[in-house]
Amino acid sequence: MITTLTDTTASAVDKKMAQMRETFGANAIGRVLTLIIVATGEEIDVPVEAASHASHEHPCRVIVVDADEENPESGLDAEIRLGRDAGAGEIIILRAKGRTMDSLDTLVMPLLLPDAPIVTWWPDHAPSSPVHDVLGRMAQRRITDVAACADPLASLKRLRRGYASGDSDMAWSRLTRWRGLLATAVETPPVSAPTGATVTGPKDSAAVVLLASWLEEKLGIEVALEDAPAGVAGADGPQSVEIVREDGTIRLHRISEDALEVTLPGEEQAAQQVPVPVRTLDELLAEELRRLDPDEVYGEVLAHAFTGIDDPAAFASGKPEPTTVVLDSADALVERAASDTAATVAGAIATRDTAHLVVTGGGLGTRLVQALPEALRRAEVDTSRLHVWWGDERFVHDGSEERNDTPVLDALLRDAAIPGGNVHRMPSSDSGMSLDEAAAWYGSVLDRSGGDAPFHTRGEAFFDVLLLGVGPDAHVASLFPEHPDQKDISATAVPVRRSPKPPAERISLSWPALNSARRVLLLVSGEEKAGAVARSLGDPEPWTTPASAVRGLDSTTWYLDRGAASQLPSD
Repeated sequence: MITTLTDTTASAVDKKMAQMRETFGANAIGRVLTLIIVATGEEIDVPVEAASHASHEHPCRVIVVDADEENPESGLDAEIRLGRDAGAGEIIILRAKGRTMDSLDTLVMPLLLPDAPIVTWWPDHAPSSPVHDVLGRMAQRRITDVAACADPLASLKRLRRGYASGDSDMAWSRLTRWRGLLATAVETPPVSAPTGATVTGPKDSAAVVLLASWLEEKLGIEVALEDAPAGVAGADGPQSVEIVREDGTIRLHRISEDALEVTLPGEEQAAQQVPVPVRTLDELLAEELRRLDPDEVYGEVLAHAFTGIDDPAAFASGKPEPTTVVLDSADALVERAASDTAATVAGAIATRDTAHLVVTGGGLGTRLVQALPEALRRAEVDTSRLHVWWGDERFVHDGSEERNDTPVLDALLRDAAIPGGNVHRMPSSDSGMSLDEAAAWYGSVLDRSGGDAPFHTRGEAFFDVLLLGVGPDAHVASLFPEHPDQKDISATAVPVRRSPKPPAERISLSWPALNSARRVLLLVSGEEKAGAVARSLGDPEPWTTPASAVRGLDSTTWYLDRGAASQLPSD
């Protein structure tokens, strides 16, 4: 049976489900888990059908979040499927529109099965860090599928940086039978040490890279990768594997969609055909749900496949050196920076039809944002195409004078006429979220808007302009010198606790996010900050001098008054 609800709420959906179970005699007894499907593409039928098939092996409640973020109206429609229309489980499809997408966790929470494990699956878009996603952080297992992403290998690299125990990807599940056959073949007597190995398959296949990494880990040798187009329709993973030993070569070769040919040393004339069909999405999902404990081997193989980034300075490296603009006063600084910001925004809209600006707090940052509406008018900017983000925010109650957004909202919404949906504020302490949840929520909003691109592409920026103030200690955003929370580079937005500058709790964009701007403008006034400015214009040193470690892909400009520039070398 199928029931639809329009302009509804999560609690109304839950109530309707209870009524339907009562009416039709269905119940939730025997449901072993809740499966959350985050569908960001246009097609949800395929993942829903896969979940329905998988439910015969793993009876579950399936909650599908069908995103329609571009809808100018906000609201929630829902569809409930019970009985044979839902396989051996029950399916709830939540069609969230507009700003309703900003409250995905509150939509889903009332519908979770009590005391049952939670699995979150992204069938077509992998978040930058699944464990930091609002729907990922509530789950014991988090499943992605980079094969459905535009750039599978880039997405896999991004997942490596954001990996946490409990993550998995279907590229790994696609290798289960390959790994089983290879493990058996290597152990077939007489056992001898391998001297070399080669994996052949499409160069952009995540499964090929993971298989080579797994073999290197298990055999302790370097494995060569050979590029080859998919030789079998539907089989875009490994085409063959060869392991060379003293006694001969082990060879696995896909000969059809349904079979591999296996050759063992000494049996070259007696190759065996082994049935290994290309796995369906139904089978892959069922396997992922079969084990809810963390797959630590996947984590080890992922870490071996891609070099990690331990030093945040890497995000600022290889970019143009910073330049300085020295002005006679703070007023002149603000006017010049506002004019340059507006010009850059106008150029971005002309080029890409949309612009993304990150604003900052502090005295100069606030004054600049308040001066921005007039600068945008002079530059003839269509502000309906401008999105505004915050580099950091104090985690205090909404409307507090301590928040960065309090003194500038009128300037953005009223004076600059930027649509409310384009002004992306960070959550407050009275939002109903914890600090960790609030940081995850903001990161998710940014990711869904495309802000995760820099997490897997070094040569691409998301923000057009990033405005930053600089503290006397050279901190930027809420990344402070020698503070442990600045080390978190796995997420887009990070929680900051025990800030050396009150208030103690904050949310900040992380190093990779801050370093994903085309232009970076740092605003500094006052002789008391001159030392921080002088130190920051050297090599990137994020641990001791955070302001030195944010650079723009196109340019980084320091806007200084005479006092702030007083310790710079004279020309």
